[in-house]
Amino acid sequence: MELVFSEETEFVDSLTDGAQADFVVPLGMSAKMLSGGEYSAMEFISAAGTVRYCAEPHMAEFPDELVQMLSRLPG
Repeated sequence: MELVFSEETEFVDSLTDGAQADFVVPLGMSAKMLSGGEYSAMEFISAAGTVRYCAEPHMAEFPDELVQMLSRLPG
């Protein structure tokens, strides 16, 4: 998440509107949930799977490092 939000501001800006809506929004929601610290194991796995699912149609736009990280999330 840090790769997308803090280190790669230009990356987020370079995404198509569709990729921003499909990927950045769910990623931000998951990050907020995780930073709150009150989540179950099922919610954690669901959030990770949602981020991956939402990112998959846009992987060609992402840097290789991010694609590798996303590929490790449950699908």
